[in-house]
Amino acid sequence: MENIKLAGTENYPAVDFKFSENTFKLSGESFMEDVTCFYGELIGKLEEHLAEQKSSEIVFIFDLEYFNSSSSRVIFNLFELLDQTTTNDNKVIIEWHFDDEDLGEEGEMLAEDIKHAEFKLIEKE
Repeated sequence: MENIKLAGTENYPAVDFKFSENTFKLSGESFMEDVTCFYGELIGKLEEHLAEQKSSEIVFIFDLEYFNSSSSRVIFNLFELLDQTTTNDNKVIIEWHFDDEDLGEEGEMLAEDIKHAEFKLIEKE
């Protein structure tokens, strides 16, 4: 699958999905009105790729500065998808980068239901 690299804008996060390396990153801000339009195809490609992985290490980095409630639901769904990916003997690491206390707490809340993936809360300096 071809890698996906999209520059972030005022309302849309930067996307750096390196399928060839099993590293995926969302950064910037995410508060568009129609999250399905933006995230739908990305998640579809990610699901397709993850379904093919066996005994792989997969790293997903969330480095968001701000996101709205609609984006929060998408992020939660991504956490669930990543957590389920461990069933194929995959090692999944979710990194949540934050620079303020509220974002750190949001990451902790989103990660509460993770049972199998490794979750890393990383405070920016």
